[in-house]
Amino acid sequence: MDSSALWTQAVHVFSDRLRSGNPEFGLVFYLPIAYWLAAGFYELLDWMRLPFTEKYKLNRREPGRGNMITHQHVILRVLLQQVIQTALTLAVMILDPDMCGRCADSTKNPIQRISRFILGMYVMDTWQYWIHRIMHTSTFLYKYLHSVHHSLMIPYASGALYNSILEGLLLDSLGGVVTHYVAGLDCDTATYLYIFANIKTVADHSNYRGPVNPLHGLFPNCAAYHDIHHDVRGIKMNFSQPFFTHWDWLLSTFLDPAGMHFTVEEQAKKQEGRLHKQAAQEPPGLSNPVTTGKGAESKKAR
Repeated sequence: MDSSALWTQAVHVFSDRLRSGNPEFGLVFYLPIAYWLAAGFYELLDWMRLPFTEKYKLNRREPGRGNMITHQHVILRVLLQQVIQTALTLAVMILDPDMCGRCADSTKNPIQRISRFILGMYVMDTWQYWIHRIMHTSTFLYKYLHSVHHSLMIPYASGALYNSILEGLLLDSLGGVVTHYVAGLDCDTATYLYIFANIKTVADHSNYRGPVNPLHGLFPNCAAYHDIHHDVRGIKMNFSQPFFTHWDWLLSTFLDPAGMHFTVEEQAKKQEGRLHKQAAQEPPGLSNPVTTGKGAESKKAR
């Protein structure tokens, strides 16, 4: 494709294909929206610290070091990565005019679409397992690329895609392109898959289990599974993401997270103990509605 053809295709993509209702529009814009809606939900729960939701938080029995980077820095880096992902998607649309139409006819059948969706999940898992594992086994790549992500020793939702720029390009952006072509996805199916993968990745970094994180019990690769990978004890285990764990099982990099976190019951008891302690420390009368308000007025009237 010569320069004039590239320019013509670029104009066509920006002026026509990126209109609401076209599959290209969803592939470009719906992914970051889904990411921040999911991340915003868990960030709100972290801010509110409701007793009901806090007992479902994943807290390690041996917490280790805390995070050394600011929340603002993490959010800005994720936004930068999403800009790069969007630019790469647009570049592929320009270079391959049939990107969205090539497999559209073959996926009109719901069974075919579902089968391509599941195949895409396995392709994505395979790509991410091997890139992720190489990032850990190579001292150079870990030091200069992947250590950025592991500066989040305790992961949280909005930091799910917090990576070095080059790793984000290799692991997520290029991984999406590989998944698209190897699984033979049309753009609608690809959008559904990538939205699901984004939400799943956010949920796995949220440090919540079910029912607050409804995906936690549906997949063996869950928030508890990935949280252990962020712990120094499991940093060279549990490379699989975002859906399954078969590569870890097959290649002996599986580490069972059972017993490494406080249970829901244990956390509920700890919360109850803290509430009793707070109540005991309050000055007499401050928390008693009878001695304030209407109760105090009736006393005064006597």
